[in-house]
Amino acid sequence: MARAYPFPVKPITATKRPQTLKLSLKKRISPYITLAKPNLTLLVTITALGSYAIVPESASAGPTDPLTLMFLSLGTALDSACANSINMGREPLFDAKMQRTCTRPVVKGTVSVRGSYIFALGCGILGTAILAYGTNNTVAALGIANIVLYSGVYTSLKRISIANTWIGAIVGAIPPLMGWAAASNGDLTHPGAWFLSGLLYFWQFPHFNSLSYTIRDEYKRAGYVMTAFTDPELNARVGLRSAIALFPICIGLAYTGVTDWVFPFDSGIANLYLAYLSYIFWKIKENKPKERRLAARRAFFGSIIHLPIVFGLAILHKKGLIERFCSFVGLNIKKKNTKLEPN
Repeated sequence: MARAYPFPVKPITATKRPQTLKLSLKKRISPYITLAKPNLTLLVTITALGSYAIVPESASAGPTDPLTLMFLSLGTALDSACANSINMGREPLFDAKMQRTCTRPVVKGTVSVRGSYIFALGCGILGTAILAYGTNNTVAALGIANIVLYSGVYTSLKRISIANTWIGAIVGAIPPLMGWAAASNGDLTHPGAWFLSGLLYFWQFPHFNSLSYTIRDEYKRAGYVMTAFTDPELNARVGLRSAIALFPICIGLAYTGVTDWVFPFDSGIANLYLAYLSYIFWKIKENKPKERRLAARRAFFGSIIHLPIVFGLAILHKKGLIERFCSFVGLNIKKKNTKLEPN
């Protein structure tokens, strides 16, 4: 016998229960995805994969292996997630003072500090194991080094010295070495590997120095020591110098046989664009704060456009790629024989 209630009762339909469970699961997973800093992790992974693709045949241990690429991408992403999670676990009190970081999971309490460390431990162990198994020990060691540099050295220096920016740039320069080592069976003696690493190292200064300038008040309020507010002129000058350094680096990639000699010219257009934006940022002084902030924003967004263009051009101009493509489609390109024959 049905019980009567003095108010209307709406029966629970079976179709709503899976949906509620799905939303609950999404809410549980979402904070951990945020802990991994997905945008930064994606950039790190892409630069490692891009470097793998750029390695010339003369330095490669063999043809492109899809399994190696899969292990490289997954292991690199997990190691990056590990470093980022430790970073967030160490800085909730400081992140809470910045608008761009105040909604992070540890700050909001959706993940505890202990939970962020446990997540980092799992990602770090799994990522390193995948790199060691699927690529080689050199790549795995570089992954561990990046975790230590980012979550240990860089994170600690942010509240002590402006040197943190230079250490952070080293962190960003390691993924290209990981990609190269994966393709070359751990051999990093080819100078092209270090030119690729240098490309990422110097690119980070016009990128980060312009970004940090636009939010320098937040960094200062949070207690982070950045050149953007301790020495704004040095901040802009380093960004400009580093943008200019990209020209000889791209020439070096051609000189060492990583790319053809067309690459320094068309990549030079992208480098010139970034150098110009960095120059405008440097030229406008502190007595024009609005104009300089606008110039910093333009330099920052210009750097975001610059990197994929230059990396894409390096892959397009990879040494011997055009010849192999022409051979694949049935076109024969004959090179002039300059060897002197004896009389």
